[in-house]
Amino acid sequence: MKATEFRFFGWDYMDGPARGCAEQKVSVEFIDANDHLVSRVEFKFKGGRVIEAKGWQRSFKIGTIPPKQPTESGN
Repeated sequence: MKATEFRFFGWDYMDGPARGCAEQKVSVEFIDANDHLVSRVEFKFKGGRVIEAKGWQRSFKIGTIPPKQPTESGN
């Protein structure tokens, strides 16, 4: 994996009490922008230590969406 970037989704709210030493999971995407590959890894923690990491890798395409062109009727 030759990641140049990473991303993960944060919590906008927490719906329960935090238990820092309990088992926790987080998914992180590692992005190799040069080779157009993304590796998604789910890390599992317990007691603040990584106890498992598993994931997969696949290619991706990225681009812009062209603006909508007006029609003859103006819509």
